[in-house]
Amino acid sequence: MDPTLSLKTPNTPARLAWTEIMAKKGTRKRRRSPEEIIKDLQTEIERVKARAAAKELKESAAHRAALSAVRTLDKAMETAKVEGETALAHALADSRAPLAEYLEGQGVALPKSRRPRGRRPKAS
Repeated sequence: MDPTLSLKTPNTPARLAWTEIMAKKGTRKRRRSPEEIIKDLQTEIERVKARAAAKELKESAAHRAALSAVRTLDKAMETAKVEGETALAHALADSRAPLAEYLEGQGVALPKSRRPRGRRPKAS
């Protein structure tokens, strides 16, 4: 590698070109104030605490079973859609909602629900 093209050494052609590009863009690295750094770190701490709490819940047998039930309902909805059973797919989606709401309230991350699309079939 040509040492004149290194970005680490000052005043090389590559370094000068880089500074010209950055000057044209008008983007310069802005130093954050200590208050901004503290605020960012506090939000990161809160995020880590929430993840730890969710991990503890996942270790509970009851919560593991509930999460498994949500996943099973999702699989059943997909199967019902493939087979054309829209009424069953809507019923399964309705049964998933309260359980998913509870788990999300507790901080457990759930897979995205693929609710059935289209009109709900009329009850016979």
